[in-house]
Amino acid sequence: MKPNPLEILKIYNSENRKLSLQEISEDLEKIAQIKKCSFCGCNADTLKEFASIAHKQEAADLADRAITLHNEINQKKRYECIGCNPCYPADISNLLFEMDDDPSTGKKQAVSCGSSCCSTDESNRWPVEKGEYFLGDETSPVAVCTIANTKLPEQIHAKMGDKIAIAGFCETENIGIEKIIKNIISNSQIRYLILCGEESGLEMMGHLSGQAILSLHENGINEKGRIIGAKGKRPVLKNVDSEQVKQFQSQIEIVDLAGSISMDEIENAIDICGSKHMPRFERKPVQAVTNNLITAQNPQRLVLDKKGFFVILPQKEENKIYVEYYANSGKLLHTIVGADAPGIYYTIIEKGFVSKLDHAAYLGKELTRAEYSLKYDIPYTQDKALGELEVEQST
Repeated sequence: MKPNPLEILKIYNSENRKLSLQEISEDLEKIAQIKKCSFCGCNADTLKEFASIAHKQEAADLADRAITLHNEINQKKRYECIGCNPCYPADISNLLFEMDDDPSTGKKQAVSCGSSCCSTDESNRWPVEKGEYFLGDETSPVAVCTIANTKLPEQIHAKMGDKIAIAGFCETENIGIEKIIKNIISNSQIRYLILCGEESGLEMMGHLSGQAILSLHENGINEKGRIIGAKGKRPVLKNVDSEQVKQFQSQIEIVDLAGSISMDEIENAIDICGSKHMPRFERKPVQAVTNNLITAQNPQRLVLDKKGFFVILPQKEENKIYVEYYANSGKLLHTIVGADAPGIYYTIIEKGFVSKLDHAAYLGKELTRAEYSLKYDIPYTQDKALGELEVEQST
């Protein structure tokens, strides 16, 4: 029987000894053999990190091999992260971070969001970042983060909405925390962040967002944007800069109730924070908008995919979806059958049956509708594409 490469990864058999670059390189080769890792942005990023360190340590052959693997994965990358437990590339990334602790080498400029972030125009709408949260009185000095608990924010808002500025959860130790930073520093009235709720569930995947928030507030970030002292898989902030982090640290006091879901305890903390009558933060708030909004618009015309078209046929009695794949001439080429939308459109993409992004998006939408029709016994009629269809093959 072919051995599982994961069973012989040196990083998991090292007994806390320091691994050499050669040993880490061998582990990366094994990880690249894992199918899901071969399509993952986590793995590509880790290989790039390794190449950087290998170059610094004059291991050019190892660096070149890592770059080759990085390029191969980057070309066929399908996702950034799917929350694997464990995440092998992320574990190696953490190891590489410990190896690359010399501040005199390899410094990366902190990400700056440009001059638009430093606008002091307070007339802009707050919160500046979109997300799943509940708003109360934006003049309140209190924000609440329930870590991974997705139900608690609504309960807090229902009972104490007039006493808080905002309540939401934070599932990840990177993008989620970036949104918290931006929404807090863009409202100078907020002076307290109450941290409550649990990390259970996401803790198993290494997304220790609560611990990362506490580490960020206490320690800040290093030159690479990594939260100092954070234990999560990828506690790296790429969309805020060091000045924004420093303002976050200075502006708020954290009330640490991590692990608690007691409404009485949370309400008491909110009342205490509100009673202190903390003045607004002296520094003018940073408008932390980091990108330009692009308004979506419906297509005026659609061009047929030169690869062909699909007829989607959900079959309730079999609890399966049949998808007939036709050439544009009308000749039936293949029939794909599956029980769910992701499996079918993955197969269609893997087989190269689509060549246009809008066609792939349309298929994803229609297959999801077909899957729901089976699940909830809803009649399904395949929708026609929006816009005026131009009957000609794309070139």
